[in-house]
Amino acid sequence: MGRSSGRRLSRSLSFVLQCQVSNHRGVPVGKASIVKNGQSDWRTINMSDSSTVCAFAAGELRWYLAMIGGFELPFADAVDETPSIVLGLRSDICPSEAGSLPEPAAGYDGFALSISENRIIIAGNNERGVVYGVYEILERIGCRWFYPTMDPADAEVVPRLDNVELECGTYAVASPIKIRVCNASSFFFDIDPIAMKKQLDLAMKARYNCMGWQCHHNTYVGDQYRELVATGVIGAIEKRGMMLHGPAHSFPHFLPNEFFDEHPEWFGMMDGKRVKQVFGGRQFCWSNAEARKTFIDNAERFVLGADDVGGVSRPRTQSGSGDPSYKGTAISIFCTLAFDGGPACECPECAKSTPGDLVFQLLNELVERLQVSAPQVMVETSGGYHPVHEPPQVTKAHDKLRIVWAHWGRHHGMGFDDPRYDWLDNLETWRKAAKGGLTLCMYYTDNFATPWISAPYERVIESDRRYILDKGVDAIYMLMWPKGYWWNHSLNHHLAGRCFYDASITTRELLCDYATTYFGPKAGPLLLDYYIEWAENIDLPYRVKDDSRPSDRAMLADQRRKFIDPAIAAVAEDIPYGHRVRKVALLHEAAEKLTEAHRMHDEIEKLRASGDFDAAAKLLEEAKTYTDELIKHMAWLADLDLGLIDRDEVPAFMTMTIKGWIENEEKAIAARDRVVKDRGGWVQVDSTEMLPGEVTGQ
Repeated sequence: MGRSSGRRLSRSLSFVLQCQVSNHRGVPVGKASIVKNGQSDWRTINMSDSSTVCAFAAGELRWYLAMIGGFELPFADAVDETPSIVLGLRSDICPSEAGSLPEPAAGYDGFALSISENRIIIAGNNERGVVYGVYEILERIGCRWFYPTMDPADAEVVPRLDNVELECGTYAVASPIKIRVCNASSFFFDIDPIAMKKQLDLAMKARYNCMGWQCHHNTYVGDQYRELVATGVIGAIEKRGMMLHGPAHSFPHFLPNEFFDEHPEWFGMMDGKRVKQVFGGRQFCWSNAEARKTFIDNAERFVLGADDVGGVSRPRTQSGSGDPSYKGTAISIFCTLAFDGGPACECPECAKSTPGDLVFQLLNELVERLQVSAPQVMVETSGGYHPVHEPPQVTKAHDKLRIVWAHWGRHHGMGFDDPRYDWLDNLETWRKAAKGGLTLCMYYTDNFATPWISAPYERVIESDRRYILDKGVDAIYMLMWPKGYWWNHSLNHHLAGRCFYDASITTRELLCDYATTYFGPKAGPLLLDYYIEWAENIDLPYRVKDDSRPSDRAMLADQRRKFIDPAIAAVAEDIPYGHRVRKVALLHEAAEKLTEAHRMHDEIEKLRASGDFDAAAKLLEEAKTYTDELIKHMAWLADLDLGLIDRDEVPAFMTMTIKGWIENEEKAIAARDRVVKDRGGWVQVDSTEMLPGEVTGQ
């Protein structure tokens, strides 16, 4: 699981994967000159031309080479002495060419390269490997993809070159992790096909191989899926060879609340009464055999592509399994979870067991059903996440049942292999219980659960990867939320995607490459040092959000002086780099403004503790005005539509955090209270206490 016949060379601070000269394989020393002075006699040969995915890979290669060198390579049908880029599945590469390839790397979605003066061979272990191999070649030439193309002023990093050359050699790589899910923020709730296509394109380039989808609760999930098909989102996933994971929190879709009046006994009990599956209610009654059967019937109908849930308002249809020409949904991993924020049923029968045991019983039965009607579909449900926090005590998981384990709100200063990690026992128990495989849900890119202004989470990514490799965990799930943070959280999306694909890459190498290629040679080194300081002081982003210290405020001021202002000056005449640096500067300014509110809070507490209540009251009035203006500033940042801040968060959780202390101080001053309580810094919040409006309906 890793590279063979390869080494890494440095160009400036860039992470540029160059390959080792390999004379023993017959690969000549030198360079492959694809374009010279804007001209080329090279061509492209797709040896797997019956594959839609390989055709996509060939198209990507030609598209980007045309942008780089201004020359679109023609296609050819057969290999001869003409200089050619030959690509395809390893099994389809003709013997005369395959002999120069290195041995395939062990793992998943791998590829091998052989580069000589008149031949470049890209051989994928599977179809996705061919696409990744094409991106590897383009990255060696200078392309980079750090962000989705959602900002018209911030294009992909694609060099314009009169001469395009590659060093000769061989290289092979594969991922040690079988499933690498990206649940991009646009794949939550309302369907935005333009944003979804942009984010799934970036996910593939970052070496994820599966898109996660969280359906909305307000429209039947099957209708949502058909909209994904009609708008081309499913087609965009399939042509890249990616998998689809979902529809996630979806239990109410398969046992709809419309059944409540006729079958209240199917629904959860709260305070002695049956209630619907809504925020503030309960999950359906998992101990009720008829409820479970109805749920399984309807889940199967969805997987097989039936156009509605049986028995609910719209016309009934027969199961798609009866039509051999109908392939059902494109879902590879049918992940169905309890509705978010709802505790388990409290009825006497459910109380005899545990939520973990009851969910395993339900999902085991679903697995048995789908093993007959859709055996190609993996089945997954949650563990470690409310309301199924604790593993089952009695019921064993079906050998084919997967578990997605989630620690929402985890502090990203501590990884899974850290012996101090306080959820390690729970994780280990779930890992051993997950007979069909374990998916670890990662929140590096969830600014709803983590600070609004993120650091590169180098430490936790490296730690989590060590745990994954040591324990043989076969899947990761990258959750990106909310939608308005798409630029803010994409750096950690990139670091994690690349690290979980290639176990030999370090986050620091990737960070070096990011800074110098995205911000340019002048500002890049400055912002590299800036990001390193944030990465190595991982409590800083948490305290910037919640409760900074004087030392934090001093650090931010020092960073502006050493890094931010010089970086702005360095690219003042360069519009693209200047636009990118401005995004960092805007977030840094927001950090300083947030911590100024903390300073005012500190001063008010000091005045109150000393008994100077008049001065404390005066400063509190200033703080009210300041925090009001700060909230307006955060809303302005969101309205820039640069992916820095989410607009919907500003009037809700952001306002609560920024102004939540004002009322308490007002009461303390009025009561002439000199007692100052320890604010405690960062506090982990339960996932059920912090849910978006799309879930709560509020």
